[in-house]
Amino acid sequence: MLDKIIVKAPGIIKLLGEHAVVYGKLSLAVAVSIYAEVSAKKVKNRLLTIRNADFKKVNKFSSAELTKMYKEYISKENIASYVEKNGAVEALMLPYATIAARLQEEFHITLVGYYLRIKSRIPSQSGLASSASCYTAFTVALAKASGAEIPDDKLVDVARDGERVSHLNVGAGAIDVNTSFYGGYVSFSKEQGAKRESLGISPKLLLINTGPKKPTSETVGNVARLYREQKEDTEMKLNRIEECSREGLKALKESNLRKLGKLMLEDQELLRQLGVSSPGLDKAVEIAMANGALGAKLSGGGGGGIAVALISGGARKLKEPLEKEGFTVYKAAKVSNQGAREYLHRQ
Repeated sequence: MLDKIIVKAPGIIKLLGEHAVVYGKLSLAVAVSIYAEVSAKKVKNRLLTIRNADFKKVNKFSSAELTKMYKEYISKENIASYVEKNGAVEALMLPYATIAARLQEEFHITLVGYYLRIKSRIPSQSGLASSASCYTAFTVALAKASGAEIPDDKLVDVARDGERVSHLNVGAGAIDVNTSFYGGYVSFSKEQGAKRESLGISPKLLLINTGPKKPTSETVGNVARLYREQKEDTEMKLNRIEECSREGLKALKESNLRKLGKLMLEDQELLRQLGVSSPGLDKAVEIAMANGALGAKLSGGGGGGIAVALISGGARKLKEPLEKEGFTVYKAAKVSNQGAREYLHRQ
């Protein structure tokens, strides 16, 4: 049994297909070199201690409390009712406790006496799947520290419980958790599930923070309303977004970055027409394209947050005009071909 381990889980960029994926269409995500980190170690305590260093929150749970939580979770009418029953647990910490409860009960792991510290360098609520990366790192760290041998697909499903509870949605986290867990590129549709794509190409991706974003539930809801009111036109746009995903995957396999960039830009325009962009995102895309980017688009739920620009050379030419307009520009991200399952350090 290990005394301490550290697990890193990469953040996620949606290259193509967000929002359309909600309607069963293909989407494509990539893990990038910005990480959430979770350490797990044994301490002299009869409780499971979870500390979120970013939000300065600490919760402790007994084995009996985790058992009770698990029974409520598996017998829940819906996730909202489960969250309401556990109102005494801080909302920020309930997803982690739910993951721990499931690990303890379904895999017969003794978790009391462990101390876990969560720290993320991924900007939260920005479109980089920070929460999914944190839940993925937490799940792997807790399972591996306890010495449990759990199949990869089970670990992914348990980590998704964090997303399910956080977003009150049983379907949440499918592409984000899989991508953070495995690393590299992952395609996803309802029909095929998550599929890790074997792609050797590593394009330069400039991340641009355009400011606060709307909750993903709000932008998803806006598209759903548009779908009800203008079904034929909305379905046509969603189908074309899926075609962008398929063509983009082909472009990556052929190392055709110019084609990929054009598809990213087309995807952005379709998302703008669906009402999930924002003035800041539109402006960032415009500036990036005017200064040599091959393509640019929002990443994630939209309504603000991160824009991603595909670049072929140095970042300085794009960085200066973007910062002049008040945007925060992060160091160009590289594809992280290692996911949480491999970023495991023993101490």
